[in-house]
Formats: sequence, structure tokens, C-alpha cells
Amino acid sequence: MEYMKEVLKLLISRSDKEQNEFEKYNSMLVLSRIRLISLANIFLSIFWAYMDWRIINNGADYIYSVTLISMHTISVVVSAMFLIFYRRVICKSENKNFRIMSITSKIYVFLYILFGVVSSLNSQRYTGNIYSYIILVLIAAIVFTLKPSVMLFEFVANHVIFLIGIGILSDDSNLLLAKSVNSTVLVGAAFLIGFIFYRHRMMEFFYKKKLMENEENFKKLFYVNPYPVFITRQKDGKIIEANKRAYKLLGVEAENLDSLNRIDDYIKNDSRRALEEELREHSSTFNRIIEYDFNGKRKWVTANYEIIDYHGEKCILTGIMDITEIRKMEEELSRYASIDSLTGIMNRRMGFKKLEELLEEAKEEFLEFVLCFLDINNLKFVNDTYGHSEGDRYIQTLCGMIKNKLDEEDLFFRVGGDEFIIVFSRKNNCQAENIWNEIKKQFDESNMQKEFPYNIMASHGLFYFCTGMDIDLDQIIEKADKMMYEEKQRLKKEH
Repeated sequence: MEYMKEVLKLLISRSDKEQNEFEKYNSMLVLSRIRLISLANIFLSIFWAYMDWRIINNGADYIYSVTLISMHTISVVVSAMFLIFYRRVICKSENKNFRIMSITSKIYVFLYILFGVVSSLNSQRYTGNIYSYIILVLIAAIVFTLKPSVMLFEFVANHVIFLIGIGILSDDSNLLLAKSVNSTVLVGAAFLIGFIFYRHRMMEFFYKKKLMENEENFKKLFYVNPYPVFITRQKDGKIIEANKRAYKLLGVEAENLDSLNRIDDYIKNDSRRALEEELREHSSTFNRIIEYDFNGKRKWVTANYEIIDYHGEKCILTGIMDITEIRKMEEELSRYASIDSLTGIMNRRMGFKKLEELLEEAKEEFLEFVLCFLDINNLKFVNDTYGHSEGDRYIQTLCGMIKNKLDEEDLFFRVGGDEFIIVFSRKNNCQAENIWNEIKKQFDESNMQKEFPYNIMASHGLFYFCTGMDIDLDQIIEKADKMMYEEKQRLKKEH
């Protein structure tokens, strides 16, 4: 009962428009199957003729023979007429008259079942079997699935004809009762089968329609999206679909989409394997910061990923928002936050952060460096005598000379005022002293050429550190500062 309620609910819950759409679809499907049956019937006409000839030669009576030949002839003629009708009316007609199609399918199915009725009644006279009727009723229920109310009428009408005919032709009342009961049960079962097939076909139709509507809505959202959106195959990362914004970002035309490589070939700071693992666990991931390089154009984006089924394949839907300009601004702000504005080298905050990272690294592996505490000599004299702008020039010139002699891995930052720190990374005292002498040689050359109305000079103090030393950052700086102060005092006495 619950099943029947669900079936009836499905059949009556659709609007007239939706029901008409399905009936048109179903009529076309039934007509296409009738076409196949008609073709098969024509191809088998020689077989029917041979069988009729054999049956007649075996002594079939006149009425049975004439009826048999007439029915097979009519079936072939009707099949040929239907094929002509199908070719001219159905295949070539652009504006299909679905009313004619519906009526044609109903008439054909009725006659098809009636053919089984007549065949069985004819066989009843000669062999006593009713197999033709039962077989054709089951075929009609499975192959030609019409609206349940139509199928019920056609089954009942033909079955009444069958019962009347078999009642007239049967002499044995017990055999008549058995055939009537068995045929009625089988016709009822055939109707139930047809009803189930009709229901499943309707569910499939509306499911596909819903899928098509969802796909259309997806395409609308996909192509009109104001941000770049593209779809990649999950198995190889190949871009298979993109909207206009994505084409613009990728720098290609729509027809050249196949020329693009795997999407991970353009990713510079992320691992596709890590992305796939996250998608495998969560099916989606959002606000992932990715750096792309499209044809030499560096782009920073926030990317949202989701696994979808697209044309039968597992794909990744990717929506991205270009944040390149925002990223540049962030990098610029970060640079300003970590760079001394006057000298262009690291400021105190960033310098001490890098030093702390070095000491942490030294806990994990062997590391050595020399910290040089530096103080510019006579800066106050220059400021007081030539002005602060000249004092700034003095600082910038000295810093420029020092940077020229440092390696890329070395650190150089301003502690404040006229105090600076150099970290000679992965070097010992002797190597650091040699580099300082090279720097000092630059000072002397400038002073000899009288490039400035004052001498460029700086005092320094070195402290060597390596892994295993029990000393913290403050103590390192304090020791280097002390050595710098001693050198400063000595230079004052010499001058």
C-alpha cells in the first residue's frame, strides 16, 4: 500500500505542463521501439512464410491456415506502413504533431495485443495453446510502456475479447477455467510490470531534466561569474573549461585552451599533492593563497577549490580572485616595516628577529658567525658643523660601502642613530676581520680623495659565536659593543 501511495503521489504531483512534456518524450520513445519491432517483423517475414508453409504441409485445417497467413501478411503490411509513416511524419517533420504521435502509439499497441489475442484464439482451434497472447502482452508491457490508464484500457479490452473468444472455442470447462484464470493473472502481472516501468521511466525523465536544469544554471553562474573560474581534471590537472575572466588571466583565447599545460605547471608556491590530499579529505578548500606564473606574469590569487562531477569525470572547480596588487601593497608595507627608511638596510626590529632565528637554528645544527657591533665616528661633529642632511649623507655613504663587501647570507641592520650590527654568517674571526679591513680600505680611499669635507670612519667590535656556546643574544651584543668602545677610545687618543 505504501508503495502504491508513493507511485500515485509521483503521478499526480507533476503539473500539467510537466506531465505533457513527459508524455511527448514517452510517445517518441514508444514510436522508436515500434520502429525497431516493425523492422524486425519485415526481416522475419521470410521466416514467417517458411513456418506457415511447414504448418500447412503438416495438415493444418483451412480456417487456421488462412487466418495464420492473413495475420502474418497484415503484420508485415502494417509494419511497412508504419515505417513509411515514421520516416515521413516523425523524422522529417520539424513541427511534430505529438497528438498524432500519441494516438498512433496507442492504436499500434492495442492492435499489437489484439494480434496476440487473435493468434492465440486461432491456435486454440488447432493446438490448444495461448502462448502468443501471453508473450505479446508481456512484450507490450515491457517495451511499449504507455500511460497506466491507457495500458489498463488496452489490456482489459483485449482480455475481454480473449475471454469471450476462448469461451466460445473451448469445450472443456475445467481447461477453460484454468486458461482464463492463468491468463488473467498474467495480464494483471503484465500491467503491474508496465506500471513499474512507466514510473521508473518518468522518474528517470524528470531526474535528467533536473540535471539539465542544474547544468544550465551552473553554466550561467560559471560563464557570467565576475571572477576567473576554471575546471581542471583531477587525474592530470588539465584545464578543460574556463570563463572569459579566466581566459584573460591565462592570456589565451578560448580556441587555444588545449595549448595550456597542466594547471600545476603555473603554480609557484603550492603543492598540488597537498591540495589533492586536502580535497580528498574535505572535498573542498577555500581562501588558499596561491602564486601563479602565467606566461611570465606573476599573479597572486585567493583560490577556492571544490571537487565536482563534470561530464562523467572527477574534476576540480577553481574560483580565483586576483590579489596581485593587494599582495604588492602588503609586501611594500612589510618592506617598509622591516627596512630602515634612511639607509635601505634592515631596521632594528627585523635585524634582531633574524639574529634570534640564527640562534634557534644553531640549536639544531652546527652554526658559526661573527657579530660586528659598529659605531660611526664623528657623526655629531658632522651634524653640528654641516647640518643633519649632510649627516644623513654620511650614514648613507658608509652603509653603501659596507653593503658592497657583504655576502648575500650576511646580515646588516641599523640598531639606532649611529649604531649598526653586521653578522658575518658562517665565518670565523679571521675571515670577519679580513672583510672589515676591506671595508676600512674603502673608507681610507674616500678620505684620501677628499670626497667629503670630513673623514669617513667607524669603530667596530667583533664577537665569534658557534654552536655549543652558553651565551645569549644580549651577552653577544654586549661583548661586541665593549670591544667597539675600546677601539673607539683608542682612536680618540690617537687623534
